[in-house]
Amino acid sequence: MFRVFFIFVLLFYFSIYGLQAQNKEELEKRRIEAENIIENTSRLLQETSRSRKTNLERLNIISQRLQQRQQIINTIESEVRYLDNSIISGNQRIDDLQIELQEARESYARLINIAYKHRFSHQALMFVLSSDGFNQAYRRLKYLQQYSQSRKKQISRIQKLTDEIVEELEEQEHLKNEKLALLTQQRDESSQLSSEQIQHNSTLQELQKREADLKKQISQQKQVAQSLEKAIEELLREESKSAVDRSIYDLTPAERIISEDFKNNKGGLPWPIERGVVTGFFGAHPHPVLKGIKIQNNGIDISTSEDAEVRALFNGVVRSVLTVPGANNVVIIRHGNYLSLYANLSHVYVRKGDNVVTKQLIGRVFSDDQEESSSVLHLEIWEENIKLNPVLWLSSQ
Repeated sequence: MFRVFFIFVLLFYFSIYGLQAQNKEELEKRRIEAENIIENTSRLLQETSRSRKTNLERLNIISQRLQQRQQIINTIESEVRYLDNSIISGNQRIDDLQIELQEARESYARLINIAYKHRFSHQALMFVLSSDGFNQAYRRLKYLQQYSQSRKKQISRIQKLTDEIVEELEEQEHLKNEKLALLTQQRDESSQLSSEQIQHNSTLQELQKREADLKKQISQQKQVAQSLEKAIEELLREESKSAVDRSIYDLTPAERIISEDFKNNKGGLPWPIERGVVTGFFGAHPHPVLKGIKIQNNGIDISTSEDAEVRALFNGVVRSVLTVPGANNVVIIRHGNYLSLYANLSHVYVRKGDNVVTKQLIGRVFSDDQEESSSVLHLEIWEENIKLNPVLWLSSQ
């Protein structure tokens, strides 16, 4: 029973160790992603600071940076806990190795004592030659050979254990230095978080004074969303080849392949711009300033740099290029049963009917530092008449 329990403990320990190693890599990846987003938000805040007014986009960028800063702090705390567990495990490993080394040294000392008593090094030949017969001489020779091998094994074992202890001590030193660096970064991040929280509160208070303007902006955004949704609906009606269901597009064999490829790339589609930060998320959300008011987003809003160029998410065909008041130029691309919509473009590089490939430039984001919006791309993804969350389809930048 004890043996079964011991085996279970070993299996549990190694499974946890493997999980920790995996988690460490995931934690580091998560921290790096958050740091990249913070870098992007810092650059965008410098650009939005040139605007005459403190706008909602600026608040959203600051909020996103606060969220990522807190994410870094939480991740660092998890990494420190992982390192603490690793250090404890390492110390236990060193203790076990030192006990094993002590046993190896004592065993080797006993062999040396036997050798001294029997003067093997000086009388080995006489020990063999003084045998009563061939069989005894052979047994004595084998005994001497086994003794010599035992000494070599003990020496090798002592050296191996010593090397392992040195490696463990070096690893412990590395882990402690890594922990120290993380704790220093954590203090710096906490300090930055406090400073940015003050900036966020100041921006929020300034925007709260402009309640009438914000309500007007919400009304305009609803109109824009309705116009974009209407454009999708009209496109579906226009393209539909089925009299039974006027909302489903009848695919050609080639389009079915593109549709399947698009579906299989969920979570791995390239970003529509080279660098940007999501500041408006899919679905219904409380307004960041006005209490008790919810806003609905059929896609996502990506804040980016001035005059950033827009890329197609995937291979497809441009089905519509139109102008929508409040959303400037809009491009809709079909990818089999899927549609991607890019709004708020100042320039468009493609025309209706053009075949496009993944990451092909299709336009440029509208930028206006003098008004409420700066440089924001609105992106939507539809599966025919069903709205999808673009965040779930895009890869990590």
